[in-house]
Amino acid sequence: MKKIGTIILLLISINIFGQNLSECGIDNNPKLTQTESEFLTEYMNDEQRKNFDFTNKKVIFITGNSAQQLGTKSEYFDKIKEWNKNGNKIATWIVKLNENERKISGGYDVIITYWVKNLTKKERGKL
Repeated sequence: MKKIGTIILLLISINIFGQNLSECGIDNNPKLTQTESEFLTEYMNDEQRKNFDFTNKKVIFITGNSAQQLGTKSEYFDKIKEWNKNGNKIATWIVKLNENERKISGGYDVIITYWVKNLTKKERGKL
């Protein structure tokens, strides 16, 4: 009986995870929705997320080997959806912006990188 209950809970949690993903990236507003915030908190592990709270945060999406390309929120979530079909995750990390960087950037709170091998100080400064 315990096994059946565990299986049911597992199936429900997988279904909820998928439903949340379908509601993510439907626009390119840099401010994350509640659903997007919750999804990213579950999607990223502690090392990737660095205990960052995504709630009501304004995000810059960066991609490319050397972080030279601006991405969009919809492109980012489309990549997650694409890789999720095969049960995989994309390579993604966050870079928290300090107070000065937030002012200079126009109020962005964090950079989310995907498929970035190296984010140098020079590239970060350009952003």
